[in-house]
Amino acid sequence: MRSSILVVLALFVALLSAYSATQRKRPYPTREVTDMAGRKMVVPSVIGHIYVNKPGTVLMYAVAPDMLVSRSLWMTDNTTHYLKSSYLQLPYVDGSVEEIIRLKPDIIISSFTINPKTKDEAQRLSKKTGIPVFMVPLDMGNYDQTFKVLGELLGRQEQTNRMRGFLHTYFDMIAIKAKQIPEKQRVRVYYAEGERGLNTDPSGSFHSQILDVVGAINVAQVAVSAGQGMSAVSMEQLLLWNPDVVLVWTGMGSSMTTMQAIRSDNLWAQTRAVKNKKLYQIPFQPFGWFDRPPATNRILGALWVAELLYPDLYHYDLNKITREYFDIFYHHQLTDAELAEVLHPNPQLLKNSSSKNH
Repeated sequence: MRSSILVVLALFVALLSAYSATQRKRPYPTREVTDMAGRKMVVPSVIGHIYVNKPGTVLMYAVAPDMLVSRSLWMTDNTTHYLKSSYLQLPYVDGSVEEIIRLKPDIIISSFTINPKTKDEAQRLSKKTGIPVFMVPLDMGNYDQTFKVLGELLGRQEQTNRMRGFLHTYFDMIAIKAKQIPEKQRVRVYYAEGERGLNTDPSGSFHSQILDVVGAINVAQVAVSAGQGMSAVSMEQLLLWNPDVVLVWTGMGSSMTTMQAIRSDNLWAQTRAVKNKKLYQIPFQPFGWFDRPPATNRILGALWVAELLYPDLYHYDLNKITREYFDIFYHHQLTDAELAEVLHPNPQLLKNSSSKNH
């Protein structure tokens, strides 16, 4: 009798184990999608959690901040109050395979230049993590389609339609008007990066794409440096180029002294831009408006640069537009004091702020 009971019990345990295994293996609802690199992949029917690479962080914060599982951009004391507290509480990660796996996202969004090399990298990352990698381009000219595709992928069409509406209302006209600027009337601009302003990115780099978009001449005659950019230049080259306008970068860390270095340098003082007081600090709240990162923050930056360089051609109510942009892309309604702060950047805020990465 006892042996019969043990047999029945063993059979019950075996059946229960088999059922549990079947339940674990039962696939969740999926669908096949095609990313903007033309790569097909299977993703969950409903995506709830996203890991995004560093260049795509600002983009995905705009689309779906509640879906993000981590953050990867440095921030300062003066940046955090523009962003959601729930986002600030996310873990800061550098993007290793082990970190991504531990975060358990449903999908990885990769925003970068799309070419055979990056497609291969995406494929290898997907294989290592077991998570589909969905690629979208970094180029500003693709923003409308990028927003549309991401809205459909994530079920966030209402938000991405707002983002597309902003593009069509304000951004689209820039490229049309830029083509009408005669060559002789195009403003010659130098983008000053690095601690002394002696690093830059030439035309053709996604780090300086705004200048190409608004119809300016990027005076830097150097090779495009892949990835991080920041090609080194000499003061002799800079004096030879002699730009009409200098735009000062917003840095990549918590200490930013470039504007101060340029203003106190006797050689910089010989350039046409500095002589004519055409030296401008690019706005940097909550992220740089021109670059660093080269993401959707550049949309507002393009409007700012366009009106700065060509006030007779581009007519924007930057107060109104900036409020609207922050509401749509940063989910934040600016106060009057905040509006003044973001539109009239003080480099000392960058210089004196502490980093809030971790």
